[in-house]
Amino acid sequence: MQPSPPLQLAKDILKDAAVSNCATRVSLALVARHHLKDTPYAFPTSMQFWEAYRELLAEGLERNEPLERAIRVKDVRTDSGVAPITVLTKPFPCPGRCVYCPTEARMPKSYISTEPAAARALSLEFDPYEQVRQRIMALEKNGHQANKIELIVKGGTWSAYTADYREWFITRCFQAANEIPHPPTPSPTSAGEGELEKAQTVNETAAYRIIGLTIETRPDWVKPKEVIHLRKLGVTRIELGLQIINDRVLTLVKRGTTVADAERAIALLKTAGFKVDVHILPGLPGASIEDDLASFHLLFADPRFHPDMVKIYPCVVLPNSELAEWMTKGEFKPLEGENLLELLIKMQTMVPRYCRVPRVIRDFPTTQIAYGNKKSNLREILDAEMKKRGVQCVCLRCREVGHVAGDHTGDKTQVFEERYENAGGTEVFLSVENEDRSAVFAFLRMRLPLSPTLSPTDAGEREIIYSAFPILKGAAIIRELHTYGTALNIDQRDPLAAQHKGYGRLLMQKAEEMAAAEGFSHMAVISGLGVREYYKMLGYQKQDTYMVKPL
Repeated sequence: MQPSPPLQLAKDILKDAAVSNCATRVSLALVARHHLKDTPYAFPTSMQFWEAYRELLAEGLERNEPLERAIRVKDVRTDSGVAPITVLTKPFPCPGRCVYCPTEARMPKSYISTEPAAARALSLEFDPYEQVRQRIMALEKNGHQANKIELIVKGGTWSAYTADYREWFITRCFQAANEIPHPPTPSPTSAGEGELEKAQTVNETAAYRIIGLTIETRPDWVKPKEVIHLRKLGVTRIELGLQIINDRVLTLVKRGTTVADAERAIALLKTAGFKVDVHILPGLPGASIEDDLASFHLLFADPRFHPDMVKIYPCVVLPNSELAEWMTKGEFKPLEGENLLELLIKMQTMVPRYCRVPRVIRDFPTTQIAYGNKKSNLREILDAEMKKRGVQCVCLRCREVGHVAGDHTGDKTQVFEERYENAGGTEVFLSVENEDRSAVFAFLRMRLPLSPTLSPTDAGEREIIYSAFPILKGAAIIRELHTYGTALNIDQRDPLAAQHKGYGRLLMQKAEEMAAAEGFSHMAVISGLGVREYYKMLGYQKQDTYMVKPL
């Protein structure tokens, strides 16, 4: 193995690259090869380049943004405008008995210790403070801005953990963001009275702000009391393990939830303004390709569902799961190869413009998969095949400006509007896109509650939500506002970036005008803690955990 190059050599490469106006990784590599020729050294890592670049800046080198883009790795991590940071909760008994879930004693249910985020959490003994702090530091060492954090909490069924643990875990995450770059504080055994609220208040104006908070849970655990607690924690998005809209299959795989549970959970979450992300598992035992297609069709055709995001995780067989025993007995055959590819192509073409598909495979190392899809680049294969056939996915991820090839800084843009009925309300999706709708620069999700036909149970549960959050009565709700483009610092401006161009203000003004015209008295925003200052500038004030403005 070649040794790492000394710091001075990395600096020499960057100085020459700056003079040569290198703007891509390829042009930088050409300069590097010239310097490394006839030396025993390997190509510098991005982290080594960034260390050298920071020293050059300290020595007087003028900042070079094209060069920064060339040495930054995995832009996809922050190209959506935020820095996603995933943390895992400690191992804890899961209420589910799903046959496909792996069981590893030292990990939360459904996770294995070789998954990247899980491995990091295990090495840090699941300490939430250290998971957040070290992930921020790692991103920044590789040249990413991590001031706007999308915190994603994984670990089986979040709602099944004790309330004390959940509050402590979230408190420590906020404290970690608040105290960067200061040394870590000792981890207390409990959050302490008022510590959560204090940490949240500090984060509203901290240098590193948590602008979105996601947890994952099961549909059957979403009850009014849980929804109220989620708002106390500052949660803004929920990942629901829906798996398939088919009660027969859900029973066979011992999921322990029903389609009715999912319908009820989505209705409660949308009532409170949460963003809803569902997990779909094609190829489950007992599910034919026709079953999977019918389920996916219902996801967007049936007003009970309509998720904002869908993660597609083809069912695979892991050694430490009950499904592995079924496989050994010849009772299950995984969906893979051409059959899986054809199914995914059909699914991708069903996704509407308002939905985002962030993943099409679970992040299991292929060496840990006993049977099923082992192609870790399945999405690339899928995209290439769809392009070859002349079909395309129009989901948000495929069209967000940071992922669309070419220079779109000069594109003419306009606001598009889409409406659909969902869970007792009308959803309005506003987006700033270029004229042919190939690139999305920003979008907004607004909910206009109606007077739907509800069962007495549904109506009663929604009344509990309204009793806890009276401000939601008579309110239109902004469930999400997002501007795409590489993440920038909170106060940073970049003429080539989509962020900080006024798109957010434009969409908010449009939404407020529409809501007022529909007869709503005020607007409520389910804002992340770190974005509250932004809404204050737009005339909003905090009330019942929401940011509110009269119309």
